[in-house]
Order: sequence, then structure tokens, then C-alpha cells
Amino acid sequence: MNHTRTAVIVLAAAGLLLAGCSSSDPAPAKTPGAAGSGSPCAGKKWPQAVPAVMGMPLADAVADPLLCFHITEAVAPDGHDALQDPVDETDWVVTGSKPGAGTAVTQDQPVTLTISNPNN
Repeated sequence: MNHTRTAVIVLAAAGLLLAGCSSSDPAPAKTPGAAGSGSPCAGKKWPQAVPAVMGMPLADAVADPLLCFHITEAVAPDGHDALQDPVDETDWVVTGSKPGAGTAVTQDQPVTLTISNPNN
């Protein structure tokens, strides 16, 4: 299975799901939902520790353990943000996060992922 294509689908679906949960202020599609009983993020207590996702495929990391976190970008080795490249066919793997795993963050605190291509 191509994890990048899955990441694009997951991110698009998450954006649609979360769009109904956001406030009237415009917010990026990656901003977690804060309200609404249908939101998977509703009722979560914050701050929460950043999950350990190192070694996980990017698509899997943003679809589940990081779903309610404010992921601002996934930085590839060349410096580009893979979350902003919907046609990228690379099977990215998470190599780290800032703040690091285990760090308590608020729901709106930015989290940046670093990624690599395991095939290179």
C-alpha cells in the first residue's frame, strides 16, 4: 500500500471532518477539532504528551496518534513540507518531532515532524 497516497486521503478526510468542528475563525486543515460531539478530539483533556511516532509511516502517524495534535508541517530532508505536496508518491517515515515525544503540549501548540524516505 502506498502510504503517501493514504496520507493525502487521510489528511483530506481529516480536514473535511475537522472543518465542521472549527470556530468561525479560518484555521488550517491540520488544526485539530475542538468541539462537536462527532469529533474524535472532543472531550480530550489537554495538555497531552506528544506520542512517540518515530519509525511510523507518516500516513499512519497523522491518522491516529497525532490526529488531535496541531501538526504544522512534516519536513523532508530537502526542507519541503510533505503535507503541502499532495501528489508526492514517497512513502515517508517519521524520524522525529519538535517538541519531542513525551513533551506535554496544548491542543493548539504547533508540532513539527521530521521525515525521511526509507527507500533512499
